[in-house]
Amino acid sequence: MPFKVVPVLTPFKGKEIDGDKFKDHCRRLLEDGIDMIFIAGTNGMGPTLSFQERKKLAEYCSDIPDRVIFQVGSLNLEESIELAKIARAMGFYAAAAIPPYYFGGIPEEWIVRYYTEISGIMDTFIYNYPKFTGYDVNADIAKKIRKRGGNIVGVKDTVNDIDHMLRYKYVLDDFLVFSGPSNYVLYAALNGLDGAVAAAGNYATEMFVQILDDTARYGRTNQIIIDEIIDAASRYGQWASNYSLVRILRGYDAGDPRPPFYALDLESEEKLRTEINAILRRYGKYPTR
Repeated sequence: MPFKVVPVLTPFKGKEIDGDKFKDHCRRLLEDGIDMIFIAGTNGMGPTLSFQERKKLAEYCSDIPDRVIFQVGSLNLEESIELAKIARAMGFYAAAAIPPYYFGGIPEEWIVRYYTEISGIMDTFIYNYPKFTGYDVNADIAKKIRKRGGNIVGVKDTVNDIDHMLRYKYVLDDFLVFSGPSNYVLYAALNGLDGAVAAAGNYATEMFVQILDDTARYGRTNQIIIDEIIDAASRYGQWASNYSLVRILRGYDAGDPRPPFYALDLESEEKLRTEINAILRRYGKYPTR
């Protein structure tokens, strides 16, 4: 079966991470068929987290080490390396690293060195998100990192291009290739990728699992529903709506995002709930309460 990976939300209560809600959310996901959690990623507010906050997230996962991929990448390579050492010491499945971002015109050689240094600590996934980072760590660059001695074992490829994802498999046949966008889970299943990392797994957990475990029966309809949910949520601010969607679709509280990603007010959350219920009814699913 393909790997089912969720980039988990990081719950906040005021200015602090709510560790109890984080652990509860992770536990529920793993109990409901998720294989691994991806912590401190984009949907986990990773770029907003300090070194100490990311370290704290890792510590919260101490009882499930082999089911954790820890996103350690940042603009501070020393901190990234220290976080990778923490991941190794805790026995995590792997680290992941987004490339250096914000600064344009970074030479390819620097990208290769960056990943070679981080992956020298432990098995590392490339987290490729060119829309946000401005840099595409494509299959050819991955091959160069390997040739340099980098211990990269796979990629979370957040692009809307299945051919781009498949190229990693052509160039590095032992590479684990996970699709990144939530609207590409079905493509991952149909094209033989190794799995999917999908933010929708935070709230549409059962549908996400079904797409990958029973594609013929559930794949098309579930993917359409997820796509429509994402489209509805985007009108309220996707990053904050993800937290509301956990309450709406899974029936428990996974906390709030961190400003400047502002939580939906009660009126907006109820409007979103109404839209989600209309989508579910349209496809014969039970509405939420």
